[in-house]
Formats: sequence, structure tokens, C-alpha cells
Amino acid sequence: MEKKEYYFYVKGKAVPVNKEVYKAYWKITEHEKYLYKKDREHSVLPFSSFDYDGHFVDNIIDERIDLEKIVEVKMKIEEINKALATLTKEERELMEAIFYKSVNVKNAII
Repeated sequence: MEKKEYYFYVKGKAVPVNKEVYKAYWKITEHEKYLYKKDREHSVLPFSSFDYDGHFVDNIIDERIDLEKIVEVKMKIEEINKALATLTKEERELMEAIFYKSVNVKNAII
């Protein structure tokens, strides 16, 4: 049986390699092609595509979250908690009856 020769081309020159090296190279190359194909099918972007200005984290912005609104709501909650802390026991019971037990204002006052 004739011995087959395997070559890689480096800078235009044929470099002889053994069969194991040749097969290992093509196994890795075909696997990379397969992964690239799967990435395209599932719209996967490589991390390197986000790092065009050196600040990777700044380029990923979740537009579904309104950070300003979250901060505003938290500040309002803090103000409400401060105001609730100043209420007397009777005032607190009245607030609890109206807002948490769904008692109407007339019945809560009585």
C-alpha cells in the first residue's frame, strides 16, 4: 500500500506533517466551523464584538429596566416609612384598617 503524504501550507510553502497531526488539525477546524454555524443559527454574538471601546460592561445595557424609576420609587418608599414612623398608635391602626384590611373610611373612624 502506498504511503500518503500530508502537508500544511505555511506562507505559501508546503510543510510535511504526519497523519495524526493532519487529522487533529482538521478535527479542530471542522469543530470550529460547526460551533460557528450553531452560533449563527442561535444568534449568538462573541464577547469580543461588545468590547469595541475597551469597556465591555458599559456596552451591555438592559433597556427593559428603568433605573431612574427604581431609584425614584425607593426614595418614595423611604419617605413613606419615615412618615409612618411619626404616627401615633391610633393613627397607625387607622391606616392599617383603611389600607390593609380594606375597611372604608367611615367605618374606620367609628
